[in-house]
Amino acid sequence: FWRSLVKVGDLVTYWHKKTQQDITHVGIVVELGKFAGGYDTLVSWMGKRKAEVRPEAGHHLTLVHNLP
Repeated sequence: FWRSLVKVGDLVTYWHKKTQQDITHVGIVVELGKFAGGYDTLVSWMGKRKAEVRPEAGHHLTLVHNLP
């Protein structure tokens, strides 16, 4: 279900964020696939810390434009 909604280039954040005002980290999906540790999405993050690219579990992410 989730994978059908996200594609490379989408802006994502962590699933537990309820509104756009709650967002502290925004990432861009850069690749979909299978990564070490059971992760399936490679995200380039930008936020309070320095920018970094790291794998994430897709079910922990939500699309930014879906938040109120």
